[in-house]
Amino acid sequence: MRRRHTSAHKRGGSYRALTNETKYPFIVELAVTGEELELALNRRIIDFHNRRHIRTRHGRAILRNGEEHYRWCFSDIATARAFAEQFGGAFYKP
Repeated sequence: MRRRHTSAHKRGGSYRALTNETKYPFIVELAVTGEELELALNRRIIDFHNRRHIRTRHGRAILRNGEEHYRWCFSDIATARAFAEQFGGAFYKP
């Protein structure tokens, strides 16, 4: 089953997403083609978090240059780097 985006995601995020970005400052941003996060990629991301016994914390979804970018938030830089290396994401810089 694919995850559908809510209108809050399209507008930039929810209160929880903004809170995650504040509390978990190491943010990795992935560009995703199409409207939905690919099922296989989503499963790999969930597995990444499960293997490390950490909760999946989403940041805001951003539409930039016609491309959707999703953010994952981490409490430490080592985990954020491992995530970026595995999924090809980039660190978000405000």
